[in-house]
Amino acid sequence: MKNKELYSIFIVCLLMLSSCLGDTNTRITVGEQEAVYQTRPTKGFFINDGRFLYGSNLSVSGDNGDCFLIQYSFDSSAPELQNSDSLSIELIENPTPVDLWPLDEHWTDTTVVLQDEMLTKAITGRKFYIKGRLFLWSTHTVIENQKDSFMMSYNPENLYTQEDGKRIYNLYLRAITKIEAEEGEQPKGQQLNLVNAFNVEEFYNMAKALEEEKGSDTLSIAINYASAFNKDTTACIWDRTEPVKYPINSKAE
Repeated sequence: MKNKELYSIFIVCLLMLSSCLGDTNTRITVGEQEAVYQTRPTKGFFINDGRFLYGSNLSVSGDNGDCFLIQYSFDSSAPELQNSDSLSIELIENPTPVDLWPLDEHWTDTTVVLQDEMLTKAITGRKFYIKGRLFLWSTHTVIENQKDSFMMSYNPENLYTQEDGKRIYNLYLRAITKIEAEEGEQPKGQQLNLVNAFNVEEFYNMAKALEEEKGSDTLSIAINYASAFNKDTTACIWDRTEPVKYPINSKAE
């Protein structure tokens, strides 16, 4: 009986100590998530679900609308998770900047090969639209010491294709290789996964207006990309991602 009483007292002391130190079991860590930075009125990040992340340690060098990959932790027991679109976080390491490219208003001729064009091998399933920015993870054959540039365009005379009674809005991704290898150096090919962001807000708003006019609450976007050359390398062979459906009037707009 005496041992049971001592054991009970020990358990109570442990619970009191845990209460004083804080329950670390409610802390959740999130790794490498796409985010768009906001500088005012409050500094923080918008993420894919539209939630706004803020905190006291967000020492970020960036302008409004800049894109990053962030890692952070938060308290899953925080009451604000239930009643707010904002969340207090602590950053883990410095945010990784993501290159932001404009949307080209002039549709590129998809029947020709651009100078120094680089093929896109694949675009992964992570295609998030956040506050006018479309994040794309893509795989390319790269050459050492090269610098890459990316361009996204659309056909202003034909924003979408009709497929199985559904409207699919098409964007066209092209990648350019600017080799800076030293003289006599042999280039080496390898596969590399890259993440880039594109400012597609204008295109998205046009597609959104058309869908709202037709009474739809979603729109579908597919990314077309040059995946191979023909036999004499005079033209590109194009591939396309599966269309991704984006909700209209979501918090991520």
